[in-house]
Amino acid sequence: MEMHQLRYFKEIAELKHYGKAAERLHVSQPALTKAIHKLEDELEVPLFNRTGRSIDSSSYGRAFLPYVERALKELEQGRKRLQGMKNPSTGTVRLAFLQSIGTTLLPTILRDFRQVYPAVSFDLVQCSSKEALDLLERGDIDLCLITNFSHTFDVENWVPLKREQLYGYCANAHELAVSDGWPLAQLAAYDFVGFKDEQLMQQQFVKWCREAGFMPKMVFQGTDVPTVAGLISSDLGISILPYYSGLEALPIHRFTITDMDCTRDIGLAWKRGGVLTASAQLFVDFTSRQQNNSF
Repeated sequence: MEMHQLRYFKEIAELKHYGKAAERLHVSQPALTKAIHKLEDELEVPLFNRTGRSIDSSSYGRAFLPYVERALKELEQGRKRLQGMKNPSTGTVRLAFLQSIGTTLLPTILRDFRQVYPAVSFDLVQCSSKEALDLLERGDIDLCLITNFSHTFDVENWVPLKREQLYGYCANAHELAVSDGWPLAQLAAYDFVGFKDEQLMQQQFVKWCREAGFMPKMVFQGTDVPTVAGLISSDLGISILPYYSGLEALPIHRFTITDMDCTRDIGLAWKRGGVLTASAQLFVDFTSRQQNNSF
C-alpha cells in the first residue's frame, strides 16, 4: 500500500468520478484506475461500486475512508514538522497558552515575531495549565506560554518573559471597594470565588492565603478568568486575579494586596530533555530577546 494510492482513493471517494479525480490529481485516468485496482487487490475488497458511468463508495470503501483521511492528515503534519525542523523560517510552531495570557502577552509576541518571520505558521491551543503540561509531556505541542507557579521548569526548559502583578477584586458594592489596597491577612473572613483546585493559579492562591495565616472559604470555583470575574461582579465573593482585558467593563473594583508579593512569572516552556524544532527554537530565541527588558 503506497501513499499515492491512498490519495487517489480519497479523491475518487469525494468526487465520485474518475475523470474529475484524475484532473485534480494531475494524473492520467488509466494510471488512476490501475492504482485503485492494485489497492483493492491488496485489501482484497472492492472499494467502489461501479454501475455504468457512475461510481460510489462500497460499504468497504465508506468504512476505509475515515482511516485514510486520518492517515493522510497525520502524514502531512509529519511532513510539515520535518520541514520546520529543517528550515526555521517556514515551519510550524505548536503553541499552547493560558486564556488569561491570550488577551495580553500572546498577541503582542505573535505580532512582533510575524513581522520578522511571516512564513512561520502557528498551531495555537488554548487550555488550562494542567492540560498544557499534559500536552507537553505527550509531545502534542512544542511550547506552552504558561506560569511557573509549580516550579516545574528551570533553565533547561524555561525562558521567563514577564513578571505580572495580580490584584484583589471585589464588586463595586462590596465594603472592600472603599480602598485601593488591603492586606491579604485582613480578607480571611470574606467569601472567595476562584478556580478549580487542580489549576495552578488556585494552588498558588491557597498558598498565599496559608502564608497570610488562613484557609480561604471558597464558595464558587470556575475554570477561567471571565467566569470568576462575573461571579465577583454579582457580589458572590472576592478573588485574586491577573489583569484580563475586559475586566474594566464590569462593575468590579481592583485593589492591591499590600502584605504579599502577588505576582506570577510567565514564560515559554518545553518538555524537559526534548529537542525543539528549528522554528520553535527560533521563536524562543526571538521572544526571549524581545521581552528581556520587561522582565
